[in-house]
Amino acid sequence: MKLKTLIYLLILPYLSWSQSGFESILLAVESDSKKLYQRYMNPLMKGVIYSSNSGWYNTAKPHKKLGIDLSLRLSTSFVPSSDQVFSINDLDYTTTDAINLPTIIGDSRQENLFVTIPKDGLSPEMKTVIKAPKGIKSRLPFGGVPAPMLQLGIGIPFKTELVLRYSPEYHRKGIDMTLKGIGVKHDLLQYFGPVDKIPINISAFASYSKMKIDYDIQSFSSIGGSGQVSQFSINNYNLLILASYDVFIVNFYGAIGLSGGNSSFKMLGDYDLEYQTQSNVPITRRLKDPIDMNFKASDFQTTLGAKFKFLIFSAFIDFTFQDYKTLSAGISINFR
Repeated sequence: MKLKTLIYLLILPYLSWSQSGFESILLAVESDSKKLYQRYMNPLMKGVIYSSNSGWYNTAKPHKKLGIDLSLRLSTSFVPSSDQVFSINDLDYTTTDAINLPTIIGDSRQENLFVTIPKDGLSPEMKTVIKAPKGIKSRLPFGGVPAPMLQLGIGIPFKTELVLRYSPEYHRKGIDMTLKGIGVKHDLLQYFGPVDKIPINISAFASYSKMKIDYDIQSFSSIGGSGQVSQFSINNYNLLILASYDVFIVNFYGAIGLSGGNSSFKMLGDYDLEYQTQSNVPITRRLKDPIDMNFKASDFQTTLGAKFKFLIFSAFIDFTFQDYKTLSAGISINFR
């Protein structure tokens, strides 16, 4: 897979989001628009936490000192059906004739939203009709939230392995992206004498990673203004116990432990919102830096997988049971 294809898969959910009609929600009164954004974006921001936090390992056995494992991995988190739609029955000044609305990882349908801006002493009451943003599920691989990764594992002393995740910085077409991560795998059976001679491996694993994406939305925004930029930030962690068992050319592996992280989404810049009063008089309302949202995800996870070894090459696949179930697969080159 070419590097630019890898990066494209990583930013695909954000590119697709930009074409969803997302910015139209700003026309709703502030208390309603914040709820709409939070509910619409929630499955993407949680899904990215789970998918970008998976696929760190394909064995519990650390490399020997200076042993190397270079791998390309793709993880996809699947959003449950309950998180693919949301209700707006509790909004104050926004209504719809639809039963529910699609979240960003929902169906590609648009519903009308009937928006009222109450008078505030300076401006009269205003009403408008906007289109709710569409879901982008049909544009995503397997209908889930993807996260491809390049990863390097290096054996260091004390039966420990250092794991590095990295994606070259990307600055193109209004997108700036960075991704970095570090993990440590440490053999536990070495402390139990002869037990470390059996073909079972048990290790402790911890990791931390950070991804940032800045996106210039001025070029596609249907709303006038200046300096319109979106910022995504994702921070992840893992605290796991790994186990693996070698049988000929197959290595079965699994993990249990805690996985989670937090993410944020901001819309910065000036946004000029245009309305008409009931007397058809045009009026403009300006918002500055209108969106600043935070999301969290944390869950006890169980992972089961298998790695198939072919000389210095390996192929692996695993499935993680957690809030958003996640499938990971990849290939690696090993030098022990």
